[in-house]
Amino acid sequence: MPYAVIRVAKIKTQAHALAATGHNYRQEQHPHAISNADREAPHPNREYINHEQKDYWSLLEARIQEAGVKRVRHDSVRGMEVILTGSPEGFVRGQDGRAADYSKSKWAQDNLNFLKEKFGAKNIVSFTLHQDEKTPHIHAVLAPITEKNTLSADKLFNPQSLRQLQTEYAQAMAPHGFERGVEHSQAKHDPMQRLYGLEAQHAQRVAELTRPVAPAPAFQLSAPPLLGRDEWKASEEARINAELARQAEAARAQFAEVAKLAQANTAAAEQVRVLQKQLRTSEGLKQGHFGALQTAHQEEAILARDYDRTAVQYAQGADLPDLRQFGQQVREETRQALIRTLEQTLSKPVKDGADFVAKLKSAGYQVERDEQGKGLLVHEQTGAKFKTAEIQPNGQALGPQLLEAIERTVQQTKSQSKGQSRSGGIGM
Repeated sequence: MPYAVIRVAKIKTQAHALAATGHNYRQEQHPHAISNADREAPHPNREYINHEQKDYWSLLEARIQEAGVKRVRHDSVRGMEVILTGSPEGFVRGQDGRAADYSKSKWAQDNLNFLKEKFGAKNIVSFTLHQDEKTPHIHAVLAPITEKNTLSADKLFNPQSLRQLQTEYAQAMAPHGFERGVEHSQAKHDPMQRLYGLEAQHAQRVAELTRPVAPAPAFQLSAPPLLGRDEWKASEEARINAELARQAEAARAQFAEVAKLAQANTAAAEQVRVLQKQLRTSEGLKQGHFGALQTAHQEEAILARDYDRTAVQYAQGADLPDLRQFGQQVREETRQALIRTLEQTLSKPVKDGADFVAKLKSAGYQVERDEQGKGLLVHEQTGAKFKTAEIQPNGQALGPQLLEAIERTVQQTKSQSKGQSRSGGIGM
């Protein structure tokens, strides 16, 4: 399940407040206007409170005066900037990989309601949704004013209260399919300034690390001797496994660097899973593949099977247990991934059957019918086919859960429509 993500940073000076204003409102003349924002993003950014886009320092000063705060030292923290989002896989995306429009979503409204209930509606001076980067996220600015009308960021945002804030935020986002990260984790997070430049640097480095590389050169096997073939085989096997071990170690080092970047840039998390799969493949090649080499072919490539030979063996009725076992393993991994996709999809709004099919298609699955007219879920990449009886998301049959999700969405839409008509709030 994807994680709910909330981060905070202090606004202590007017220069910091102006920098945050320029960044969040994409002011071209401002040095902190983000450079990697997508100027052709299909969905707009949206401000929910500070519609005139006033600078944060003026808004915070006005709120502090309105609250009647008596003591404001020159070094007092005037405001807090809060980022609210989730790991990238938690957001619905289209076939092009872009996130859906969340500007009028219940997710955005629930984030706003969470901050209002937690810190007081009057203390929230700005609430901005960004949709021109890879993952939708919200920048909110608030005045750290306590219930006793004192200005105290240390009281509202200390280590203990921040842990509680993480827990409460995850609970608020649970209806949208997000959960809390590991409590008391030792992972360190970069300061807020990363969103003013470091994020672009991280993205560039991740792109370099995950760029496809040329295939490894083919091995040149030495000619088998007339005598001592066992010794020759052992020697060649040792040489092959040594090279594969080197490749696996290089993949492991690459994965470790991307994983480190992923702690600071959630956009790298998707690439981590790709590298994990590559690493498992490299590790697996070290074991038991020497028997697939044909000693009569002295220039056979080490990382590829002889496709023609395998095809002929299959046509002649050969059992090929290694190939069958590998196919079964891939199919089971695909089935488990499909179950996770279904669980995530069912936890979110589903308008109707067509909407459900569209969501599966965007995740790489097709819905087909077998000869008896029963439904099949087909993985486009591998061609793996699964009957609905094989798929038990949440340990239960798929059909009733889909109907329940559709009915829940219908009821939520009706409830939101009524609420919008009464209060003019954000609807779906």
